[in-house]
Amino acid sequence: MKSRVTRRAFLASAAAAGAALTIRFPLVGPGDAAGAAAYDPSAALTITPDGLVTVHITKAEMGQGVGTALAQIVAEELEADWKDVRVDYPTNDPKFGLMLTGGSWSVNWTFDTLSRAGAAARLALIDAAAKSWNASAADCVAERGVVRHLPTGRSLRYGEIVAKVPITKTFTEDELKQITLKKPADYRVVGQWIPRLDIPDKVNGKAKFGMDTFLPNMVYAKVVYPPVREGANRTAVDDSAAKRVKGYVATVTLPQLVAVVATSYEAAVKARDALKVTWDPGPNASVSTESIFAKFAQAKDDPNAAAWHEQGDVRAAMSGAARRHEATYTTDYVAHMQMEPMNCVVRFADGAYDVYTGSQFQTFAVGTLAATLGVDASKIRIHQHYLGGGFGRRLEPDIMVETALIAREVKRPVKLIRSREEDLKRDFYRSATLQVVKAALAGDGKVVAWENTLVASHPGKRWGPDFVDKKGLDQFALNGADHVYDIPNQLVRAVPVETGIPVGYVRAVAPNYTFFAVETFMDELAKLAGVDPLQYRLSMLGSAPRLARVLRLAADQAGWGTPLPPNTGRGIACVSAQEKKTPTWTASVVQARVDPATGKVQVEKIVCAVDCGIVVNPDGARSQIEGSILFGVSNALKERGTVANGTLVQSNFHDYQVLRMDEVPVVEVHIVPSTEYPTGLGEPGTTTVAPALSNAIFAATGARVRQVPLLPDRVLAALRART
Repeated sequence: MKSRVTRRAFLASAAAAGAALTIRFPLVGPGDAAGAAAYDPSAALTITPDGLVTVHITKAEMGQGVGTALAQIVAEELEADWKDVRVDYPTNDPKFGLMLTGGSWSVNWTFDTLSRAGAAARLALIDAAAKSWNASAADCVAERGVVRHLPTGRSLRYGEIVAKVPITKTFTEDELKQITLKKPADYRVVGQWIPRLDIPDKVNGKAKFGMDTFLPNMVYAKVVYPPVREGANRTAVDDSAAKRVKGYVATVTLPQLVAVVATSYEAAVKARDALKVTWDPGPNASVSTESIFAKFAQAKDDPNAAAWHEQGDVRAAMSGAARRHEATYTTDYVAHMQMEPMNCVVRFADGAYDVYTGSQFQTFAVGTLAATLGVDASKIRIHQHYLGGGFGRRLEPDIMVETALIAREVKRPVKLIRSREEDLKRDFYRSATLQVVKAALAGDGKVVAWENTLVASHPGKRWGPDFVDKKGLDQFALNGADHVYDIPNQLVRAVPVETGIPVGYVRAVAPNYTFFAVETFMDELAKLAGVDPLQYRLSMLGSAPRLARVLRLAADQAGWGTPLPPNTGRGIACVSAQEKKTPTWTASVVQARVDPATGKVQVEKIVCAVDCGIVVNPDGARSQIEGSILFGVSNALKERGTVANGTLVQSNFHDYQVLRMDEVPVVEVHIVPSTEYPTGLGEPGTTTVAPALSNAIFAATGARVRQVPLLPDRVLAALRART
């Protein structure tokens, strides 16, 4: 499935968002605004005559509170009264630009753009009110949804202006850029704890998730998936038994899929189970965890591996070093395991497709659907719903494509729900990885050269050539390997490997495994140099003072260096996630206890310090950090996907273990006050946990575990190897 969204268009949109260009938020002209029933100053917001301000959220709401945060940004510069602010999640439209939620980008990409949209609307409202009074706009101010004329005390509420006064002021792109925004010291909405706007409806049951969609005359579909995840071919279909199931409607056989359709979900399941499909398992039927890591081990020595990041002369520095050290790290496949399984409803009528679901990447979905179905993108309408968890899984349009193809055949609205087992088997996992890290040390213990060979599958390669660079590399499979330590000679060798197991973007993406290797290896180097791990890191962070600050803060708050009971240790890690160019500076100290008899690890406490620039909603920020840390604990301790016979072995929560409530450690978060431009919070905390925990295990036992997850049998093996 190739998208019509090219890499060039994606990167251009991303650059525009990051640079705060406002082309995607053009203000309406005088003819549009005058006498309008509602004022739509930009694609970002609408003000109605009753004074309500609706902020149009183009990011997916999946529990992170993004709608509230983005509305706060608009309301701040708009000078809206918060009680009048609402949000909606609009259907896709080119005017909204890139509709994408991921990468911890939402606030970072939109803060300036939404601030200017709010400020421009405020200035236009002031201008309209001033003209109605034959007064100068310079003598007017706006505050809490009211424009006041200071010399006379006259006032108009925003709703009154929209209802009664022509609003004629518009802005060019250059004029929008020149608007003077508030200084952080003057904020009254941004930086405040404001209850999330989505919570009331989620409590009272009014909130609509994709699963909650029901349309008249709707039928239910179940797809028969092949026994091998990738590469199997269907050779025969016998639906004679399926036709005898009460409620059976149709069998849909297409090159892309075979499915049954019925009048209820239960009937669809029964008909699917009765359907007899014969498969040629294809070339990947023997793929296993063992064969994948054997392939990785062979690939790491590829002499033609591309240099993704390079500075200085690593080879020369290595050859002349006083000491060298090398270690190999591996990570297993990780599934998304979002609480709401993948689901979708599609209605096909009059040549157009109405898609009801929760999507993290509407722009990509529209392009993929249009290309697959052979229609113009204008014929695809994605009706956005709340997401019952995303973690990157709902970046993928696969469930939408399947549902749309079936709906086109049966000419009725179709609902497709994957069971938990199907959801896990049809996931796009975080890639398993193998990393070989080498370093050269001078006589004083200073690191003079660093080399990381990173073997993994790259999700962008599956999405098509538009989503990888000229070397065929997906940067999102590599971020974090280009760390910020002051090491003069560095090389990151990237080795993409196809395995027959498709991979995708799971929360924290590459930094979850790259920083595991970087930060665990840094601890090993500190040990080799005979220097405290905290001080060793600080000695190499001269060019990253904000990271050094959070590192010190986390260590101080965690009581770094104070005594602990036997078999208990503290480990530390610091990161510049998610991307080096827009980092959220994060450091964590993990305190953990190891049972030397069983190898079981209990995480007792995590102290995390974060510098993310301006904090829009302190409670939301803290919640995001806490959630990301617990996600990291789950990844680091428990989550392991294994492969046999070309597919994932695990099928549900009983054999794919995730962190449970009784295993949750104490989490302590410290956010550095800052007036710097904001960066993201959804993922960086996750990336600190595995290395800090691995380092804590070493501090507690002297055993080094270089495999994630840090399972008891692996800890026991490391304990035995220690002696």
